[in-house]
Amino acid sequence: MVYKVYVEGYGCVLNQADTLIIKNSLKKEGFIITDNIDYADIIIINTCIVRLETENRMLFRIEELKKLNKILFVAGCMPKGLKEKIKGLPYILPREAHNAGKIVKDYLTKKNIIHKEDNLTLFNKLYLIEPSLITPLPICEGCLGECSYCIVKLARGDLISYPRDVIVERAKYLIERGTKCLFITAQDTACYGFDRGDNLANLLRDLCEIEGDFIMRIGMMHPKSLERIIDDVIEVYKEDKIGKFLHLPLQSGSDKILKLMKRGYTVDEYISLVKEFRKKIKNLCYVTDIIVGFPGEEEEDFEETLNILKKLKPDYIHAAKYTVRKGTLASKMKQIDSKIKKNRSRILDKLRRELSYLSNKKYVGKTLRALIVDKNKGYTENFKVVKVDCEDIGKFINVKITEAKTFGLKGEKL
Repeated sequence: MVYKVYVEGYGCVLNQADTLIIKNSLKKEGFIITDNIDYADIIIINTCIVRLETENRMLFRIEELKKLNKILFVAGCMPKGLKEKIKGLPYILPREAHNAGKIVKDYLTKKNIIHKEDNLTLFNKLYLIEPSLITPLPICEGCLGECSYCIVKLARGDLISYPRDVIVERAKYLIERGTKCLFITAQDTACYGFDRGDNLANLLRDLCEIEGDFIMRIGMMHPKSLERIIDDVIEVYKEDKIGKFLHLPLQSGSDKILKLMKRGYTVDEYISLVKEFRKKIKNLCYVTDIIVGFPGEEEEDFEETLNILKKLKPDYIHAAKYTVRKGTLASKMKQIDSKIKKNRSRILDKLRRELSYLSNKKYVGKTLRALIVDKNKGYTENFKVVKVDCEDIGKFINVKITEAKTFGLKGEKL
């Protein structure tokens, strides 16, 4: 019997890459991937548990899928970080994504599944990434951080960087077969290579030497990791093939809260990194993350965060209310009232919208290079979304920006 498998994925770009890897691993073992859940014999849900709301959404979805009376596997961060929540269900751990096909086959043949996150063959994940117009490319697993609120660290573990030559080889394969945009992804791209005497700048230089017309978006960087290599990273960011996009989470504008979060940097150190980037990289799109309502955050701490954001004026802010994650240090701290968190979140949302619109207004009248990724939609050279009358999907065009929206741009093809 040939089994049909329906795979459903959630979460960050790294998790999206794992979803693709799971599908390709299944194909390699002879399974058929279907997009219609009704036709499936087997369902795999690749989970995200970064926030409590997300965890609850995953649990609700798992209960829905159970009712379909099909074979159900749970993959992603939940089996590692919250194993007790999926008791009785077969699972696939984050570092097993490339072995998903074998794990499912062993289950079907009633063999004992031995879960072994084999770090030595982890980079085999890359060989299961197949080309598309926009292709996520993982470069490492885990991180070096010890953030007191983070459950993803519990799920994905310590840093393991993939060999640079393997990453470059796979990127070349993808670009030769039609990829125009690589999303370089990891929990923390800036710590790439620290475990093997290498670094992100070296990797990006090699990637820039690949022939072809393509662009890369570099994923989230931890400020503490970036600090170690900032001069080299900025230098390679000047290359045309590197998108002028910087995702650098601040999380709080209060040194007191940053210390409780165990982030490893001060507000002044963070500001210095942003200023250095902006000074040397033209048209930089700077994106940050903020957590409101972290344990111990008083009104003055929240005001400090707002003031820093008004000073730095990020192009975009990912804002989130703090939620307790079981097993983390922050879960043992005294929690803030949910009404206070909700009110602060509302204030921050208003500010982030204002700052985003102000940022976009600066581009009206400018001409930017853009990759058309869908009908009448493109990504600019600094990864702002632009609406433009153009159906040349996969082509790079020049766009004159004519209008600013809160979270995007409008323009005309030149």
